[in-house]
Amino acid sequence: MKFVIKSRPFRHLAQGAADTALDAASVLREGAAAVGRQGEAAYSRLRLEREIHDLQEEINLQLLAVGESIYAAHRGSPSDSGQVQQILEYVDGLREELEAHRRERDTLRGLLICPACGGANRSDCLYCQECGKALSRG
Repeated sequence: MKFVIKSRPFRHLAQGAADTALDAASVLREGAAAVGRQGEAAYSRLRLEREIHDLQEEINLQLLAVGESIYAAHRGSPSDSGQVQQILEYVDGLREELEAHRRERDTLRGLLICPACGGANRSDCLYCQECGKALSRG
């Protein structure tokens, strides 16, 4: 059943209520979208932290293997220097990946990354606190 309001003051009041309800719905949609974006950002930071942790663990394991191989050579057991070289090259790649993840994490935190040295700086810095080069805001 539909009500028809014929009185002018009531029509004006009803229109104001309808406008307010539409405004409230719009605010709620915008708020929900903002919460969703914050959740996605938090998930991205958490994922990066996990990947950083896993990379650090893998680097430690690989360096432990290198250390054990060197110690075995010291004790007189033959070691394959080619295998050690492969492990070290693998670790170099892991470290590069680790640094890229750290830069991405710092960017998500709102830090400015220096293009010259890779140092992380607060967003209000004009010059890198590590090397002194001008920071770009692009």
